[in-house]
Amino acid sequence: MNLLKRFNTYQKERFPLVILVATTTAVVLSSNAVTLSSLSPVSFLAAFFAGLLYLFHIRVIDEIRDNQHDNTYHLSRPIPRGVISLKELKTLDAVGVGVFLVIAFLFGKLTLLIGVVALLYTYLAGKEFFLGEIIRAKFFIYNAVNLVQMVLLQFFVYSLFSNTWYKGNLVWIHLLFIFINAILLEVLRKIKIEPEESIGHDTYSWHIGFKRSLATFLAFAFISYATFLWILLKNSIAVIPISVSVLFVVPLLVSTISHSRKKTKKSENLLYLSTLIMYVGLNLIIYFTI
Repeated sequence: MNLLKRFNTYQKERFPLVILVATTTAVVLSSNAVTLSSLSPVSFLAAFFAGLLYLFHIRVIDEIRDNQHDNTYHLSRPIPRGVISLKELKTLDAVGVGVFLVIAFLFGKLTLLIGVVALLYTYLAGKEFFLGEIIRAKFFIYNAVNLVQMVLLQFFVYSLFSNTWYKGNLVWIHLLFIFINAILLEVLRKIKIEPEESIGHDTYSWHIGFKRSLATFLAFAFISYATFLWILLKNSIAVIPISVSVLFVVPLLVSTISHSRKKTKKSENLLYLSTLIMYVGLNLIIYFTI
């Protein structure tokens, strides 16, 4: 099997491009909107590809860092079962990082500086901040410090659209919105039903239980929505966009309740789908209304 086919198998399981294209597009558009700058095809494509490449870099860093853990507890994942090698992923990632840096360089000193800082942080994350098992054993802290990478990516995206993005109050509320959504997705992907619960103790459902994990997820969903409303009301936009947004939020609430009761693969997939729809939908509302 050639590399392209093997990478396709890998991405479906570990880096789902269909989902990431949708979410990255939505976030790039809403990020542009809150900087109050014009959107050109060049700036959009730069932010889109830089975002995807940085996310892929984080994914590869995680694969390298977690290789021993996966070979012990997650033998069904693509790398342990031999679908693709770490060496091949590193090669693809090196090309991606190169393109990321070229984009950063072309958009000016501030963008380049943020890009380099963001990459340096991924290096520290890959080395577990030189703390090893000390920080890895602190499950919640460990996940929190890794999520900082998403904040740095947002700084980078904002800087692609405006050199003075940091002066706008709307941008900082949007950053909070994006960070909360990053937590939301992080919690969701680490909630497992009993037959799929990890023996590696690397899920929220293992640490605090299935129902508490879902409750935590739902709490962050509501915080995310509240922050979304803050963005709209800050811009004196209300009735129609908020009415539309309810159509994205209600299915998530219903699917969360359903999954807490049924605990099946089908109810899990419905929860994933409703979360994706809300995530993309709220970002697109921000773009089209600001």
